[in-house]
Amino acid sequence: MNVLNVEVGDTLTQERLDRAVSVVADVSRSMAGRMIDQGLISVNARVLRDKSHRLDHGDHLTIDLAPTVQQDRLRIPLPLLYFDEAMFVVDKPAGLIVHATTLADATPTLASAVVALDPAVTGVGDEPSLRPGIYQRLDKSTSGVMGVARTDSAFRVLKEQVATHAMRRTYRALVEGELAEEEGVIDAPLGRDQRSRTRIAVIAEGRRAVTRFRVIERFQGYTYVELSLETGRTHQIRVHMSAIGHPLVGDQTYGGETRLLRDRVFLHSSVLALAHPSTGLPLAIQSALPPELVKVLAKVRSPIEQPESRPDLSREMTS
Repeated sequence: MNVLNVEVGDTLTQERLDRAVSVVADVSRSMAGRMIDQGLISVNARVLRDKSHRLDHGDHLTIDLAPTVQQDRLRIPLPLLYFDEAMFVVDKPAGLIVHATTLADATPTLASAVVALDPAVTGVGDEPSLRPGIYQRLDKSTSGVMGVARTDSAFRVLKEQVATHAMRRTYRALVEGELAEEEGVIDAPLGRDQRSRTRIAVIAEGRRAVTRFRVIERFQGYTYVELSLETGRTHQIRVHMSAIGHPLVGDQTYGGETRLLRDRVFLHSSVLALAHPSTGLPLAIQSALPPELVKVLAKVRSPIEQPESRPDLSREMTS
């Protein structure tokens, strides 16, 4: 079992229960509240669900982290693209969520697979119980490069690179329709869709979002594109491409067709470029397009006339 047992001393005396759990378990205040709601917190061997309960000196606080640890039984083989003492990069498969929404959620996650791959990440990051060492995110239906920090110092550096847009992520996507331009920039603010809170939409009061694209290859009725993000908003590529009339193949949420692809969206994180958190040297890690997406490209290519593809610039980048 993964249980934290703490005797309340001067620091936590008269502290609210949710605040104390946040400090002891190294999770956010909101996560601490969810843990209390789920009955994972006991004071003097009695489960408490009152977030505002004040602790007394000498109380015995017990925090049950077992539901998170139980996820470690997941043994999804994650291809390792890069590994050193500070960080590693895996090749995330489509269909796998990055982390659970609550500690009690037993849904298989990338986070639990990462811990199984490298137990050193346990305890690393802002919310290590949910996303140990994970400083970026990818949608469930997106595949490709995903970075993980192995130490807290590396995590802080990498997270700062994400926040300042110093870290660059390049994606590959197949979109519906034939783009008129060879390359372009989509600068449109994004926020929650007021008609459906699970969707993102282009809205005037949203946060600024910028996506750059360039055409790699053209087909009849489709365009294969490379995209890079200047910002990292939720569903940014999917919403932006849909907004200009070219939704991603397989993206049912934002108007994409499923004739060619039913179980995922044609979106792949192909390159992660950053400054190494310890040395500061530039590092670029790439991931090849997975077989199911390669097959889709083969289907849309004309069996008679194969269009000439642009050079794959990412192939020149080395890890």
